[in-house]
Amino acid sequence: TIGNSVTSIGNDAFYNCMDLTKVTIPNSVTNIGEGAFWKCTGLTSIAFNGTMEEWNAISKDYNWKVGVPATEVVCTDGEISISEA
Repeated sequence: TIGNSVTSIGNDAFYNCMDLTKVTIPNSVTNIGEGAFWKCTGLTSIAFNGTMEEWNAISKDYNWKVGVPATEVVCTDGEISISEA
């Protein structure tokens, strides 16, 4: 809703939510915290309602996605790999 935009996904926000299979992150988000999606072993689809440039500008803790099988984030203008190096 207007005026109530999500700006941050907190530490351990979805920790161990194994039944979570897809998520859409709004482009109002500027921070994804430590372990936000840690052990979300069913999460195979991550969408971002913004551009690749906006996604890259988000502050993301280095272990925000430990155990997540999704390998990319689908943005409005393309896909960004989030695979482990």
